[in-house]
Amino acid sequence: MIRFPFHLFAGSSDFPIHMQYGSHQEDDCYLHGHEDFSELVIVLCGEAHHIVGGDSYPISKGDVFVINQFTEHSFVHADQLEICNFMFKPELVFANSYDMKKLPGFQALFILEPHCSQNYHFCSQLKLTAGEFTDAQQRVTDMMNEYTKKEPGWKDYIFSSFCLFCMLLSRCYNTENVSPDHAFLKLADAVAYMENNYSDAISTETLAGIAGYSERQFLRLFKSVFATTPNLYIVNLRMKKAQQLLKAADATIGEIAWNCGYDDQNYFSRVFKKHTGMTPSEYQRIL
Repeated sequence: MIRFPFHLFAGSSDFPIHMQYGSHQEDDCYLHGHEDFSELVIVLCGEAHHIVGGDSYPISKGDVFVINQFTEHSFVHADQLEICNFMFKPELVFANSYDMKKLPGFQALFILEPHCSQNYHFCSQLKLTAGEFTDAQQRVTDMMNEYTKKEPGWKDYIFSSFCLFCMLLSRCYNTENVSPDHAFLKLADAVAYMENNYSDAISTETLAGIAGYSERQFLRLFKSVFATTPNLYIVNLRMKKAQQLLKAADATIGEIAWNCGYDDQNYFSRVFKKHTGMTPSEYQRIL
């Protein structure tokens, strides 16, 4: 399989977003993968069959889906297919997100769907309504104009506009009415709950109940998608928040420990050092 690197499209790797329009007829898009980036696709008009993970699914105007790196895909039987491709590096684009990751739709669209399309029989669930599509099309046109003209400040404009676009698409995603065949998308509700309540004591039983699984099923599915356990996922959330608060330097270490869900400051310091290699005090001193 051919794997394309990001710089082949963007020309360089110093900015983590590249966007372009694509037109396809018949079978002119051969099977390929992405070496170091993900791709957000908006179907603007026409139709085709999307080959992904060895399966074929129909796509048409208003469909939105994300393809992660290493996932092979192509379009076949295309009939006047017009799309907009956002090629981006998620580890950079979403690194400093404040609360987008707290949306179930974000977890479904950008995390769960790409994983499941690569590993299971799955087709995208996000189909924009007429009003949502009109808004999306206008935003795409605006971003493309800015990306093409490259006037002073265009990188910040594109970066902020793309993050806003991802947030709005996440809001459009409804995780409440998923079909039984795609019930694993309910994991998104559990992950969003963790993102919103990481400082609280959260049991696996609670998370499994939110997702609609037994504890055993939930643990298995969660680990298959996130390559970690729910408990470690929460610890990572707490440590990311702790680092943000330590950088702000407007609270004591005891207050930061409390805000991150730790009653015992000494225990918090031990967990922090295990996670970062430094104590909270040492971390503050190097900032």
